[in-house]
This record gives sequence, C-alpha cells and structure tokens, in this order.
Amino acid sequence: MPFILSLSGALIASPLAFAACALTKRSGVVDAPDGQRKQQAAPVPRLGGMGIVFAIAIVFALAAVGYEWVPGMAESDWLPGDFDFILVALAIASMLCLIGAWDDVFGMTAKVKLALVGLICIAAPFLGNAVPALDTPFGSISLPVVTLAGSALWLIVFTNAANFMDGSDGLSIGSLGIMFAGLGSAQAVVFAEAFPPGLAVIIAAIAGFLVHNMKGTLYAGDCGAFGLGGLFATLALISGLSVWTVATLALPFLVDVLLTLIMRAKHGDAWFEAHTDHAYQALRKAGWGHWDVAVAWWGLSAACAVGAVIAASGGGALPFAVFWSFAVVLALLWLIVQRQTRDK
Repeated sequence: MPFILSLSGALIASPLAFAACALTKRSGVVDAPDGQRKQQAAPVPRLGGMGIVFAIAIVFALAAVGYEWVPGMAESDWLPGDFDFILVALAIASMLCLIGAWDDVFGMTAKVKLALVGLICIAAPFLGNAVPALDTPFGSISLPVVTLAGSALWLIVFTNAANFMDGSDGLSIGSLGIMFAGLGSAQAVVFAEAFPPGLAVIIAAIAGFLVHNMKGTLYAGDCGAFGLGGLFATLALISGLSVWTVATLALPFLVDVLLTLIMRAKHGDAWFEAHTDHAYQALRKAGWGHWDVAVAWWGLSAACAVGAVIAASGGGALPFAVFWSFAVVLALLWLIVQRQTRDK
C-alpha cells in the first residue's frame, strides 16, 4: 500500500504542479533584473512556488479523504512524525509560505520579512514543533531550554538559508527535493518503515516545477523557498531522526550560507541585505551556467543524503561523526571556490 500511495500521489502531483506553475506565469508578477543579485536578461514570473504548494495541497487533501474512506490507507504514515505534530508543521510551513507570497506580490523590506519569519520560527517549538532531545556522543540533552532554543534556531537558519540559496535556476528547490528524499530514506531505514508517501508527493511537485524553472521561464519566489524550506525544517524536527542526520542533509545550504555570512560580517557588510557573495554566485560570476551550478549542488545534496542515510542506519556516534566530516569537506570546497573565483 505505501508504494502504491507514493506512486499514485507522485503521478498526480507532478503534472498538476507543472500545470499550476504554467498558470502562475500569467499572473503578471515578475522578478525584474536589478543589475545586482537579479542578473537575468529579462523579467521572469516568480510565483512558481504557489504552483508547487497548490499541487501538494490538492494531493494531501485527496489523501486525507482516502485515509478516512479507503481500507488499508490508515496503516501507512503519510508524513514523518505524529499526526498532531504534522498538523503543526504544515501550519507553520503554510504561514512561512504566505509571508513569502506576500513579499512576491506586494513587496516587503528585508528587516520586516526577517522579523516575521523569526517570530513564527520562535513560536513553533512552543506549539510542539521541536526536537525531543539533542543527541551527542556523550549522551542526550533534553533540557527544554536547549531543545526549544535549538529548534527555533534551526527553523530560522534553515528557512532563511533555503531562501538565500534561491538565486540560481534549480539550485535551492531541486536540492530541497533531494533533501526530502534523504529525509524519507533515513526515516525508512531507521524505523524499518516504507518511504512516507507525502514526501514522494512533495518531491514530484518539485519535479513538475523544475521543468519550467530549468528553462529559466519561472522562479519559485519567496513563497516557494520559504514554504518548502519551512516544510523540510519542520518535518525534520518531528521525524524522530538524530539531529546530526537532519543537519547532514542540510549541509549544502548551511555551509555556504553560514560561511558567507561570516565573511560578510568580517568585511563589515550588512548580512541581511541582498548580495552576490555566496559560493554558488561566485561560480556564476566565474562563468558557470545555471545547469552547471544546479547539478553541482544537487550532487552535493545527494552525497550528503547518502551519507546521512548510512550514518542513520549505523546509529550511535556515527551521525555525529559523518556530519562533521562532511562539514569539513564542504567548508574546504567553499574556501576553494571563493579563492579561485575571487578575481573573476
């Protein structure tokens, strides 16, 4: 039954997202080039995230009906986590998506947007969207002050990271699809369960969007980056997986974003303002195409996903060790890219 649910859900979500994304191109809401961070040749429609979210919502609604009326469906977990916590995660991700959509359509200052996202992310753990414990090689830490603060910090950092990395076709949204795949695979391995069908639906909807996005004809916008980034971050917290497994999945975003922010702080630049200092942006300025950059980050995301799943299956201190090993490697790659492209 889980495989049938995943397959049928994906077969509905992908073409539905493709069609919905095509419709968003007619909205008139575009991302215009500004000569700085937005360097496309012409204005590009930017409500693709709404098409993705629409497809996911429709299939999830159909699944809800099916779980109520179709025998056998209730035996399968649609998404990682307990049902009540899943509802909270979906609500949080929806609010983040709405903030992004408002910014896409009407505009919003960086400070206001950051404040609203921060407020939601800080409130989320108190509503149940929190990791139960921080596991370390020396034992688990379950103090509420640690788990609540850590969960809020994770939500703030990853949600914004997904948005910061959404500056080259396919990079952020495509990498998120791979991270969702890694999350579901780790869940299946650790808990000896089937791959969650809901995650298959999300991945398929992303694929439907990428058909447009990789042609440079549609952007996900903040709606897509905040919505999908927030959805991954919230589901990861309630998945029951080690925090190090989850963090390993997120490393391709975290390393570039955090090291870039550190570099900008060192140079006295405002960290919350739009810029072109990320490693992926340095590669673009050095002549790499959108496909080249996207495939590079997809490869990094896939490598981290494989490492995370293997570490999760091994358990113990292995997720901790794998996280730091991958973090060092990706940090070195970041330094190499920054140095090699500095004068280009």
